[in-house]
Amino acid sequence: MATEAMTSALAPASVATRVIAYILDAIVLAIVGIFVVGALYSDVSVVGSVVRAIIYAVLGYAYFGYSWTAWRASPGQRMFGLVTVNAADGGTLSWNQATMRWLYLFGPSVFNSLFTISGVGGLSGLVSLIVLVYYIYLLWTTSQDPRHQGFHDKQSNTIVAVKSAS
Repeated sequence: MATEAMTSALAPASVATRVIAYILDAIVLAIVGIFVVGALYSDVSVVGSVVRAIIYAVLGYAYFGYSWTAWRASPGQRMFGLVTVNAADGGTLSWNQATMRWLYLFGPSVFNSLFTISGVGGLSGLVSLIVLVYYIYLLWTTSQDPRHQGFHDKQSNTIVAVKSAS
């Protein structure tokens, strides 16, 4: 009963604030990624593009995984006083939860990047469309849930909430 009271006391973050926080995180990752990838790998072939996409994916996983498990929020979320926590008890995410959340949030775009790079003609356009529909679905499920838990949040048992003043 105490954990139910704790998680019900968390005020869910608005969808708009979550999106803006993500955009800020994406800008930070893009800037860091340009320098890291540029310093590590400059091959412009298809193989080089795949390697760069993998480096960006690993960088994104480390960025979000570490910040969710160590700080309970990504830097963009922290700017808005948000936290990403365990939906069951309001605790810090485990690495398993952070991994699941990252996979449901970013796995499709990583897959899309790799698929697009491979140059498989019209199929890459279809995959991009499917990924776009998936992200619209994530936004829709997040906006429709009373606790603003999207499909990705439910799959990883997480909630994004406004950090309490206490």
